[in-house]
Amino acid sequence: MLAVLGRLYHGLINALAALAAILIVISIGLVVLNVASRSLGYGSFQATIAITEYILLYFTLFSAPYLLNTRGHVMVDMAVKNLRGLPRRILESIIYLIGITVSMIFLVVSIGIMRNAIARGHFDERSIDLPYWLLYAGFPLCFGLLTIEFLRYLLTSRSLYDSTDTSEGL
Repeated sequence: MLAVLGRLYHGLINALAALAAILIVISIGLVVLNVASRSLGYGSFQATIAITEYILLYFTLFSAPYLLNTRGHVMVDMAVKNLRGLPRRILESIIYLIGITVSMIFLVVSIGIMRNAIARGHFDERSIDLPYWLLYAGFPLCFGLLTIEFLRYLLTSRSLYDSTDTSEGL
């Protein structure tokens, strides 16, 4: 049962990362089409900037759990790398607890903002009108997954700072 949940969990993280990659390709395509349209004298697409802004937000959200899971994000690890044994484990645990706390805050606040926006029917008014809750729709899922990832680091022997590549990091 746990193996099935693990596969589903990793499948979800990988699917979000793939969706993030697709969104970036769409964003690049929109910008290229917009520039080409203006160059050919047809004018600019009204919604390109707004859609690209949404894509950048969702790209960041959707890729974050994958990057944390694979240790693919940028981090400064000078202090942790210079420690050994119990002091290192304590510092890592503090870092994981901070990650859990921040992720949970974003999770709870984003749910509250979404509920409020849905209840009031607010819209994000730019070149296109989109429901305001759409800005926050990815936050609960992605910050929930980030919370789980930090918990996994905290509760297992896995370390965010272990690496076989000695040339990476600062």
